[in-house]
This record gives sequence, C-alpha cells and structure tokens, in this order.
Amino acid sequence: MNTFPTLLKREFWEHQGGMLWAPLIVGGVMGLFAAGSMLFGATMARENMVGINGVRIQEHLDAIPPDRYAEVGAVMSFSYLPALLPFLAVLTFVVLFYSLGSLYDDRRDRSVLFWKSMPVSETASVLSKLTSILLIAPTLALLLGVIFGFGLVLMSLVTASVLGAHLYGPVFTNATLYTMPLGILSMVPVYALWALPSVAWFMLVSAWAKRAPFLWAVGVPVLAGVILSWAEVMFKAGLPHAWFWENVVGRLFGSIIPGVFFAYGKTDALADQVRLIDTHGPQAFELAPWVLAGYQTLATPTVWIGIALGVAMIALAIRLRRFREDAA
Repeated sequence: MNTFPTLLKREFWEHQGGMLWAPLIVGGVMGLFAAGSMLFGATMARENMVGINGVRIQEHLDAIPPDRYAEVGAVMSFSYLPALLPFLAVLTFVVLFYSLGSLYDDRRDRSVLFWKSMPVSETASVLSKLTSILLIAPTLALLLGVIFGFGLVLMSLVTASVLGAHLYGPVFTNATLYTMPLGILSMVPVYALWALPSVAWFMLVSAWAKRAPFLWAVGVPVLAGVILSWAEVMFKAGLPHAWFWENVVGRLFGSIIPGVFFAYGKTDALADQVRLIDTHGPQAFELAPWVLAGYQTLATPTVWIGIALGVAMIALAIRLRRFREDAA
C-alpha cells in the first residue's frame, strides 16, 4: 500500500468541509449575488432607468471606440484578483483551525488509538497533515478562486453583450486571462514556506495541549509580549518588546494570511506597479513583477530562520504524538 497518498486522501475526506465546501459555499453565494446584480443592472440599463452622471449606460458603452476595447478587455481580465479575496479569507481561517485541531481532535475522540494500531508511522501521519494544510488547502482555495474569477469574467461579457458591447475577442485574446491563474497558483510554494513556522507552532500546541489548543496557541505568545512590554515600561531594561511583537507574534499569526510575505521583500517594483495602476487603471497591471517579488522574499534570512524553527517544531510535534494518546 502506498501509505502517504492514502494518508493525504484521509486528510481530505476528514476535512473536506473546510478545504472544499467552505470556499464552494462562499463562491456560490457571491456568484449568485454577482449574477443577480449584473442581471438587475442590465435590465435597468436596457430600460433606460439607470445611468452615470445623467448619461445612460448604453450611451457610455456606445461611446467606447473599438480601439479601446483592448483596454476594456484587460480590465475585465484583471477581475481574477478581487475575486480571490473571499477565498483567501476562508483559507486563512481553514489553515488556522485545521492546524490547531490536526493533532488534538483525534486524541479528544480517542480515534488516535485506531490510527496507532495501523502500520503507519507518526512521522508520515504528521507530515500528511502538514502537506494538506500548506499545499493542498491553498491549492484548492486558489483553484476555486480562479474558477470563480473566470465565471465573473464570463458573466461580465454576457452582460456587456446584452447591452451591445461585444468584448469576447479583446478578452479572450488577452494573455492576462491565461497567465493570471498560472501566476496565482505559482505563489503556493512561497505561501507554504512563509506559513510553515505558524502552522508548525499550531500543530505543536495541538499535539501538546490537553484542552483548548486555541487559547494556548494564542495566549502564550501574546502573554509573553504583554509581560515584555510591561517589564520595559516598569524597569526600562531595554527589552526588545517591539521586536518581539513584530517578529514573533506578528509572524506567528500573520504568516498564514496569503500575501503578507510581500511585506518582507523588496517592494520598489511593486510600488512602481501600484503607481502605474493608480495612474492608468487596471490595464497597467503586470503579473511578472508580483511573482518575482514573491519569490525574492525567499532570499531573506527571515524566511529561512522561520523554516528552521518550523522544522524543529514539527519534529517535536511528531515526538509528542508518539506518547500522547488522549486530550483529557
């Protein structure tokens, strides 16, 4: 039996509510809302009941010259990014609570005894959970976000077509429509490496705590930060309380948020991109600088220190897993 793929399947079936159904439900609700809004807007526009600055929407569309359709197509292709935001928010909470329950829940219901009776090593079991959290869950969330974004593009095209603006050619011949999903999915390894110390800490607490792993995982670093800050205020001992809040507490709870790693890299190229988008609109967006900036963050010492600490915490979680069989 190929053990590790089987363990990954087990993780998916046990946590498909968070990894699959939660983002699907969010996407479905938002898709219905978007479709309803576009249908309502198109109906009102065709009936000449709504406009912009006193001018009918139909007249705005008629005023777009054919040579500007490429710019409109670029803007519509850009809609992948805002479409991802709800999926990234769901992913953050899934990673947090999946990690905290990964080595605690089966001790609480004693199902860990069944898995210990199987010919599966604790190392493989823990690593399968880690892989599911850091790679499979983000990939599924991003794939669903990309599909949802593509659905928004199609709905926008149909709405524009109903109003007389046929943008299928400019949109489907725009390279961004096809490269954007690839660039988005290419960020999964970067996210996994940055989130590793956070997930490792949550899994370590999950393997150790007898109850309330969330309170332990959050309370210990926050309480340590409060004590450091209080001691600095009281005794002026030069304690690195600000550094602790930023590099320990901030990293522990911030690194599971997708995209936060951009703050740790070189931001000159990204700042230029933001200025271009502010000046020329979404059609000025370029994917390559963002992908490059994401991978450039892996050249910083911060990420590798976090990876080393994460590996150590995972090793400790595996060791605890061997000897802890209940959460009572």
